[in-house]
Amino acid sequence: MTTFGELCATLGDIVVIPAGEPHASYGGPSSIVTHLYVPSGHAAVREISRPLRMRHSLATSPDEILDAIGSHASWPRDPVLPARRAALTKLVSYDDLDIRALAARQGRSTDGFIRRFKREVGMTPAAYRLALRLASARSLLKRGDTVADVAYAGSFSDQSHLGRLFRRAYGTTPAAYRSAFAD
Repeated sequence: MTTFGELCATLGDIVVIPAGEPHASYGGPSSIVTHLYVPSGHAAVREISRPLRMRHSLATSPDEILDAIGSHASWPRDPVLPARRAALTKLVSYDDLDIRALAARQGRSTDGFIRRFKREVGMTPAAYRLALRLASARSLLKRGDTVADVAYAGSFSDQSHLGRLFRRAYGTTPAAYRSAFAD
């Protein structure tokens, strides 16, 4: 699931999700998913601006996967959109400004700013900020911080608030996620 909607992959499919795109994988009990993290500047993915799926690839190794992605001619590529998108997401990532103030700074109405952000980024500014907070929570949990400390650091109302949102986004509880990375 990405901000652009759900992509259902089957055996042999390659799904490309641009760097910085909030997403979650929902595999069934018998699914095997391999994640390959590629720097956004890599030639194979540099201009890909939205999540895409390539059907029935025979690629299995990282090099084969990158070759398949880089040589796939039908990916829609837009070098301008990632720059506009990056500027908007950077602007919204500052929590000290409310959306009304950001919209005024851009010379837009609040609703107009939200519509533009959603069109460019694929989610509302509030959903984007929540995705950032959850990603930060995931990082803190991975390094071993307690769920209570993570909830406090992420400005969640309490642990159960973090738990509900974390479970919805990642399909597991914060405690289970944390324990998966425990020594």
